[in-house]
Amino acid sequence: MQASNAISHLSETESATSRYLAALTELNDEQMRAPSLLPGWSRGHLVTHLARNADGLCNLLHWAQTGEARYMYTSQEARDADIEAGCGRSAAELREDAAASAGRFLQAVNELDEGHQDAIVARTPGAPTFKARTCVLLRRIEVEVHHADLDVGFTQHDWTPGFAELMLHRGIKDRADGPAMVLRSTDSGEVWKYGVQGQGPQVSGTSADLAWWVLGRGDGEGLRTDADVLPRLGRWR
Repeated sequence: MQASNAISHLSETESATSRYLAALTELNDEQMRAPSLLPGWSRGHLVTHLARNADGLCNLLHWAQTGEARYMYTSQEARDADIEAGCGRSAAELREDAAASAGRFLQAVNELDEGHQDAIVARTPGAPTFKARTCVLLRRIEVEVHHADLDVGFTQHDWTPGFAELMLHRGIKDRADGPAMVLRSTDSGEVWKYGVQGQGPQVSGTSADLAWWVLGRGDGEGLRTDADVLPRLGRWR
C-alpha cells in the first residue's frame, strides 16, 4: 500500500480557523481596539497580523507551486509596518480581511500539487529554510495561539492535549539556549527536558498551562516547581 501524501494538520487548521473567525463576529470597533494579551498589541493588531500571516504563507505556497521565489515577508520591518497600518480599521473591515485571507490560504494549500509539497521555502531572505508542507502547521500554530491571545473566552485550556504537547516539543528547540529545566505534565505524565544541560528544576502542571507559560504567556499560574521560583524565560522566538 502506498503511503498517503496528505498534508498533516490541515483539518485541524480548518477547524481552528472556523473557531477564530466565529469569535471575531462578536467584536465591535471598540473591542477591536482594546488591548490583547500581547503587550503593546490591540486585538486589531492581532487580527491584522493573522491576515498578513495567511497572505505571507500564500507567497510560500506560490513559490513551491511555481518555483518563483516569493518570501513570506520581504523583511521583518515590512511585516511590522503592515500590521501597524491595518490595526486601526473598523471591526467590519478587520473581519472581512481575516475571512478573505484565511480563505486564500486554505485554497492555496488545497491547490498545491503533491509533487511540490516538499519544495524548499523560507520566511525572509537568508532565513532558515523548510518544506512547503510545513506551512499548514505554522498556520495552525498562529491561529490557535493568537486566538487565545485575543482574550475573548478561548484559552489554552481549549487546545487539544495533542496541540499543547506539540508546542512543548517545539519549545525544546526554540528555547535551547534558555534555562535548564524539566517539565512534567500532570495530565499525560510526559516529560520534556529544556536547556543545554537537560537538567535543572522540575516544573509541573497540565500540558496546556505548561505550553502557555513556555510560549511566554501569563505568569505561570497553575504550575508548581521544586525550586523557590519558576525559571525566568526570555521572549519566545
